[in-house]
Amino acid sequence: MVLLVIITGIVIQITNQTCQIWRSSTAKIQTFQDARAGFEAMSRKLSQATLNPYYDYYNSNNQARSTVALGLSGSAALSALAGFVPSTYDRYSDLHFISGQVAAFLLQGSDGNTSHITTQTHAVFFQAPCGYSANASYQDLDNALNACGYFLLFEDAKASVPPHIANAPGYHPRYRFRLMEMTQPTELLGIYAATGTAAQNDWFVKNAVAQSRIIAENVIALVLLPKLPASEDSPDGAGSGVSAAPNYNYNSRIHLNATLDPSFSSFPGDKFIAFPMTGGTASGSRHAQLPPIMRLVMIVIDEVSAARIQASGTTPPTGIDLTQTTLFTDASKLDTDIVQVENICNAAAGNLTGNTTRLKYRVFSTDIIMRNSKWSSK
Repeated sequence: MVLLVIITGIVIQITNQTCQIWRSSTAKIQTFQDARAGFEAMSRKLSQATLNPYYDYYNSNNQARSTVALGLSGSAALSALAGFVPSTYDRYSDLHFISGQVAAFLLQGSDGNTSHITTQTHAVFFQAPCGYSANASYQDLDNALNACGYFLLFEDAKASVPPHIANAPGYHPRYRFRLMEMTQPTELLGIYAATGTAAQNDWFVKNAVAQSRIIAENVIALVLLPKLPASEDSPDGAGSGVSAAPNYNYNSRIHLNATLDPSFSSFPGDKFIAFPMTGGTASGSRHAQLPPIMRLVMIVIDEVSAARIQASGTTPPTGIDLTQTTLFTDASKLDTDIVQVENICNAAAGNLTGNTTRLKYRVFSTDIIMRNSKWSSK
């Protein structure tokens, strides 16, 4: 009997430990499965980005022939076209790919629809043949273009909460950083409406929030790094591997041969120097080109951790407010910056935000091959 009791006790203890491990593992998987699904969906759609470039004549001012009559009509348009004198022949695209530091551009402008939002790290906006339409007449157009984008938004998501819950006496808003996906229906595509530098970003600046939905919660960092193939920018060739976007910022609408980006002062010009593995240097151009590769990194905390540090107001908790740091502004420090965020989540001594609460987190990372990129160093 004594031996039987001892054996039974051992079996019960082992069973309890096994159950605890199983519950812990299951909870951990379930905690981040939505984030993984959002990450994979973002990777798939981003890989479909397209510019559909073609070649056009440019004059001595690096202005494409197809743009000299924009905003004009009648005799004025005819006169502008008649006075065009071609000087060179180069790529042009009516579409747009732009990514980089969100605090330095994009959704932090003066536009009334977006100036009030709270965001951090990076964002990306582009066109892809997703075939999405809100009009039943167009829903069979599987390859129709849509304007797409991804960015982080800190808010309470009350619009997505059923009214009977949101209006209940005991309801408490959940202010969180959320990964938002913008998808503009094909019948509302506004990319062709831009007629000048001031308006060329309206297609996403004025629609990012209004035409977006939540695809993952508690995402505290979204990092997007446009990259060249290793053969053109490998550390073995004395390059740093970040020549195309040394500060993460990349704009395909940079004017041909422009030294500065007229849209955003923090964005680089057209030309840059790459470092092929064969040695020496090579000239690269961002104008009307998709980057060949995008490195995508997403850092997520679990809901329990987010609830533990939730601020009482509408601003992000200090512990995960990365806008107070210089993280993810220098692409050559990407791996180091990821470690810095891990230190923040682990409440390590001396971490950059002074966070003192240990957070359960997960880092998702991948390199995306941009399938429609027709990269040329010319």
